[in-house]
Order: sequence, then C-alpha cells, then structure tokens
Amino acid sequence: MFIKEMKGIVKPSIKDDEAIENIRKAAQIAQDSIDLAFKLCISGVRASKVDKEVEKFIKSQNAYPANFEVPDYGFATSISSGNEIAHGRPTNNKILVHGEPVCVDVGVKYNGYYADCARTVVIEGGMGSVNHRAYKLIDACKKSLEYSIYKLKPNVLLSEYGKTVENKVHEYGFSVIKSLTGHGVGYEYHEAPYIFNFYHPNNDVILEPNMVLALELMITNGTDKYEKEKDGWTLSTPDYSLAVHFEHTVLITQTGVEILGIKK
Repeated sequence: MFIKEMKGIVKPSIKDDEAIENIRKAAQIAQDSIDLAFKLCISGVRASKVDKEVEKFIKSQNAYPANFEVPDYGFATSISSGNEIAHGRPTNNKILVHGEPVCVDVGVKYNGYYADCARTVVIEGGMGSVNHRAYKLIDACKKSLEYSIYKLKPNVLLSEYGKTVENKVHEYGFSVIKSLTGHGVGYEYHEAPYIFNFYHPNNDVILEPNMVLALELMITNGTDKYEKEKDGWTLSTPDYSLAVHFEHTVLITQTGVEILGIKK
C-alpha cells in the first residue's frame, strides 16, 4: 500500500466474531489461489493465463477478486517478477522467466469481508542456472515477516512489528522498501492504519484482541527506493536489483496472533 499522507495515530478496527470467520474464509481462499497460481507459474507462461485461472477459482468459491474494486486496475491478481516490487499487472505481454522471483498478490472478498495475501517463489522450468540470490532474498523476506508477526499479541505496541521486521531484514543484509506499507483489512480491502515496516510513532497503538491486519513486507538486494513504470501501476527497483514481497492477513487473538488462511 502506498503512503499517501501521514495521519496521526489511528487504531485498527475491532472485528466481531462474524467478521472474523468470514475474513478467515477469505484468507483461506486467497492462500489457495496463490497455491494454484504457483502451479502455473513456470517459465514461458503468460501472466494473463495465471490471472484468469485465479479469477475463475476465486469465483468458484462464491467469492470475488477484491482487486476488481480498485479503480482502473482490471485484474484479479498482481503478478510481479524480477525487479518488480509490487502492483505488477498480469498482462498478456508479461512472460514468466526461469530463475526470476515472482510474487502473486491476491485480495479476496467473501460475504462482504476482505483478506489480502501475497507470496514469492522462484520461477522454475526451462534452461539456466539456479538463481541463488533470489532464493536467499525470498527466504529472508518470509522469515523476517513471520518472525515479526509472531512477536505480536494483546498489549504489545503495533510499532514493535515495524522495529522488529526492519532489524531482521537488515540482519540478512537486505533493504526494506519503506514507502510501501501494510494496512488494516476486513471490513474494507484497505483500512487504516498504515502499518510501517520500520519504527514509526504513528503505529504506537496498543494491540487488542480481534484486530485484523494485513502485514506485508517488500525487500530488495539493492535499493530501498522504487519507481513507477509507464503502465501507472507496476513499482520496480531503479537499480534493477531483485525484489520480493510477502503478505499475511493476521488476527490478534486473546493470547497471541494467528496467520489466517495458512494450513496447519
């Protein structure tokens, strides 16, 4: 999510039990959609094919691609590869290439409630050497995000997440894209507050049970900046360094935190 303007401290909304169950189902559909997408993400495949199959799957689950509610976007997914950080449009002209990282980002609306999830893998198939840099970057992003998520629980400041995740990424020697953030989610696709991947006093909010957050981390093996491509959506690294992106919809429980949609 872009940082458009700085607001003061904003508390995430508290969800009721009905909302939580529907958000949990939305997150499960989103995660299953990403599983399906990755089965299709092999070298030489067009991103548009992956997007259409995900769209069909989401609708088969009596759900709706939340991205269709984003004005002027027009796709069920975002598919970003190589040096693309986020918001990659899955057009017919985008062909997946062996060895590149590819992120599939999916928002799902189920019974009027929303979840938002993203994961990155390395595209397989075809010829070429294994891209060890991509695997290391993916491993660092996934582990940094999940390590920081599991530090959360009631009565902890939300800002502890940002402090922890930035430190963890730096331990791996990589860069956090600070201008892109997580957000609240559930009643709407993108709710307040912005959730920063570094310490920010606007996130000095005490966490409470039944808060639902979309925590997303975007890192690179080079710059911490991005540029917007000519399509008006795709965000990429100006130095062509590799970029990866993970996102989970998480619930603050009575005693800790739950990543929604992940099979145990």
